[in-house]
Parts: sequence; structure tokens; C-alpha cells
Amino acid sequence: MTEIVNNFREPLSRPLTQQERDLVRWLLKHSHRDVSNLLPQVDRLSVASKCTCGCPSIDFSLDGEPVVSKGEELVSDWDAEVEGMPVYVQLWVRNGQITSLEVGSLPGSDKRFGLPAIESILGQ
Repeated sequence: MTEIVNNFREPLSRPLTQQERDLVRWLLKHSHRDVSNLLPQVDRLSVASKCTCGCPSIDFSLDGEPVVSKGEELVSDWDAEVEGMPVYVQLWVRNGQITSLEVGSLPGSDKRFGLPAIESILGQ
């Protein structure tokens, strides 16, 4: 039986997919702040937990250790589309560590969906 963390997160331990890795890199490079110093972390990230609602939001571990997200700050925030549905894409950090990738449905859909393609990010 899988333990649910805080009713919204399910523990997980897996490497990032190439799509997740590419998206995190893109979000860092297109941040509203200079966070280029965080780019070397991308290859050291793994997934520590995922959202239970059906969205592709994930929390990270850095070098195998879960990153504490309490008090995190937003460093990149974009709108995109997944299969024609508008979504937001956000990257969060805390104390110089990448903590989470949030992807949510703007219309509040309860259907499962995946990550947006970088090409679908609006305003780039």
C-alpha cells in the first residue's frame, strides 16, 4: 500500500524523465530572475513524490535527499497547453535548491494530463 503524504503527495523514488529534465532546464533558463547557478542541479535531481490529483506535479530529491519545500519561492511561472487545455507551469526553489515542478490545469480539470511540450509554452 502506498503512503500518501499530506493527502496531496504520494512518495516516489525515480529518476527524472528526459521531458521533466528538459522542462526544468528551460524554466531555469527562462526565469524572471537569474537562477542560472541552479542549472548544475538538474542532473542531480530525482523525483521524491508526485501529486495525487492526476496532474504531473512532482517534488524533488537532490543527490538522493528530499528537498524541504516549506518556505519555497517561485522562480519561473509560465502558461502552456496540454492537448488543447491551458495549464500553468511553475518551478520552485528554497535555499538555493530546486524543490518542485508544479503543473496545474487553469480550468480546474479533474482529468489526468501530462507535461506540456516546451513548444506549447506561451509568451516565450
